[in-house]
Amino acid sequence: MAGSALDRISIAAIADTADDLADQAREAEAAGIDCVWAPELFRSSVTQATWLAAATDRVGVGTGIAWAFTRSPFILAVTALDIDEMSGGRFRLGLGAGVKRLNETWHGVDYGRPAPHLRETVEAVRLIMRKAPTGEPIRYEGTYHDIDIKGWVRPHASARETVPIYLAAVREGMARMAGDVADGLIGHPMCSLRWLYEVLVANFEAGLARSSRDRSVFDFIPTVCCAISNDEEAAYEACKRTIAFYATVRTYAPLWEMHGFGEAATAVGDAFRSGDLSGMPALVPNEMVDAYCAAGPLDKVHVRVADAAERGDGVFLTPPTYFISPDELAAYQRRIVDAFAPVGA
Repeated sequence: MAGSALDRISIAAIADTADDLADQAREAEAAGIDCVWAPELFRSSVTQATWLAAATDRVGVGTGIAWAFTRSPFILAVTALDIDEMSGGRFRLGLGAGVKRLNETWHGVDYGRPAPHLRETVEAVRLIMRKAPTGEPIRYEGTYHDIDIKGWVRPHASARETVPIYLAAVREGMARMAGDVADGLIGHPMCSLRWLYEVLVANFEAGLARSSRDRSVFDFIPTVCCAISNDEEAAYEACKRTIAFYATVRTYAPLWEMHGFGEAATAVGDAFRSGDLSGMPALVPNEMVDAYCAAGPLDKVHVRVADAAERGDGVFLTPPTYFISPDELAAYQRRIVDAFAPVGA
């Protein structure tokens, strides 16, 4: 499986300007990249994915990830059908719960129990996509979604009957639920190999088993944060900055605690809440970088990526993305494509 996984490299759309994003996607397509995923924080994942689809001809395009609870299932469904049509059947709808604080304080939406909430969202989106061209009534009753659509039919031809739905998961419940209902799972950038095996793989396989689904119908794409550089100190520093960003999120505490880094993550979070942003990376030890990222010369990074690929169907490679300059970020991204894209490699 590792060989085929390394032949299916995904990257994130993280260039600076809109034109840069389009150029990056075209370069990725030429290099044989499998899919370009549009993240959601500083831009909308949906508008980026549409832009990337228009700029390319063959490469897969996905939302990686769209915050599921900030849009209705109806809007998610018609958006997915639209982008899939515009891309000629290349779109992948990547959905995630996000974190409670951002959902409730940034968007003013109900978070609830995230795994059951996201399960309902997936089921409702699938139902709407399936019935969109038929004109049949669409009824979905759940705890979080109560949908009753009558007298509506989507008059536009779809590229496919439905669009594959990928979920983002960190914790056990979300991974199991992904195995129950999703077409695929995207791993989190801060994922140790032990967490990958013992939590993500074990739980999505449990979800597949309890839902009587075969592993072959499920596309697992583990993510590795890669800082490729012969200047190992600079690579570690870049990764420490991204780790520091994620360490401020209390939801991820078990991820750090598995490897004994709970106190370090707490110290980073305390520095963040006190306003000491510049002091956060120094609180991340080198051993924490080794556990969660791949930093240093290419041969070292390649070993870590290959280890993750052993249990995946593809691999999502992302550079350090937080608290570093756009030029540094672009350089790390280009090294990933140059080193791992099938044409370049």
